[in-house]
Amino acid sequence: MFEFLKKFAPAARKRQVDAQTDAQRDLVFWVDMPKIPKPVLRQKPTNQPAISRSLSQAASASNSPTTANLPTTAVAKAAETAMQRLGSHRERLLAMRLEHLKLCPPQRCQQLADVGVVTAGDLVFGDPKRIASAFQSQARAERAIRRYRAAIRLAASVDSMMPRDALLLVSVHRRSVASLSRESAAQLHRDLERFSLSTRGSKIIGRRGVPSLRRVKSWVATCRQLAESASTPKACQPAMS
Repeated sequence: MFEFLKKFAPAARKRQVDAQTDAQRDLVFWVDMPKIPKPVLRQKPTNQPAISRSLSQAASASNSPTTANLPTTAVAKAAETAMQRLGSHRERLLAMRLEHLKLCPPQRCQQLADVGVVTAGDLVFGDPKRIASAFQSQARAERAIRRYRAAIRLAASVDSMMPRDALLLVSVHRRSVASLSRESAAQLHRDLERFSLSTRGSKIIGRRGVPSLRRVKSWVATCRQLAESASTPKACQPAMS
C-alpha cells in the first residue's frame, strides 16, 4: 500500500504544479461593452369612455319601444337555431353520393349511377318511374326508389339523422316529422327492435344494430321542436279585424 502511494504521489503533485503554471501564463482580455438600455413598459390605453358609451347605448336601445316589441322568447331563438342547423344539414345531405350514404347496396348504386342518379339530391328530385325503367323489375325498383326518397326527405328534415336510420323509420311506417312528433320514444324503440328480428329488418340493419334509445329520444325531441316552431307563427299571428 505504501509502495503504491510512493509511486503515484509525485505524479499527482507534478500535475498540480503544471496546472498552477498554466494558470499564470493565461492571458485575460477586458472588453468594454456598451450598456443596454432598459425596455420601456408601455401602458395599455383604457377604453373606459368607449365602454361606458356603449353600455349607455345598449341600455337606451333596450328601453326603446321599437326593440321591446321584438320576439326574444326562448322558443323563437331555439327555432331559429334549429332552422339554421337544419339548412346546413339538408344541403350537406343532398350533396352526398349514394354509396357514401350506404342507403342501398353497391350494385344498386352503380345501376343508379348508370342512369345519372349519383347524389341523394338526384334521387329525391328525379322521376321514380323514369329511374325504374332502367331496371329489369320496374315495379319492384320503383317501390325501392320511393322508399329511398322518403328516407332521404325524412333525414333531411331532422338534424343528426342519416338516411339509413330514416329508412328504418319508414319501414315501421313513420314517414314524416309530424308523425314522429306525436310518438313515444320508448314505443318507437321497441318497434325498431321487433322489426330488427324480421328477415327484412335484419337485412336493412346489418351489423350496425338498432339505434339506441338515446338517439331515438333526440329524434323525437327534434321533431317536436320543429312541429312547435311551425305552429308558433300561426298562433302568434294577430287576428284580422
